[in-house]
Amino acid sequence: MTAVLNEIRNLDARLGRGEITPAEYEAARGRLLHDIEDAQSDFIDITPAPEARNAPRQGSSALGLGLVVCLLVMSLCISLTLLFLPDLNLALTLGVTILAALSVALLQVKDD
Repeated sequence: MTAVLNEIRNLDARLGRGEITPAEYEAARGRLLHDIEDAQSDFIDITPAPEARNAPRQGSSALGLGLVVCLLVMSLCISLTLLFLPDLNLALTLGVTILAALSVALLQVKDD
């Protein structure tokens, strides 16, 4: 295969120098590529069947919805804390604590 690539590079160089015409280049390149044997591979075809590509996803929608709800609750807690106590550190701590508690509860429900 490397020899064929070297020959094609040689043809490209000869065409660039004007030693051969574009028609001669195409003919020689065609002969080189025609002489290459088709490679046999032992690879397994992993393209999914048409039914599998169109199948709806299952199982992850509840977890995704739960995480979105957790993020909304955390944002609400941070906003309310900032409204009553203008301390950003306290608001972030409260929001992250509530998010962690909700995430643990959500993952425990998913395991059951």
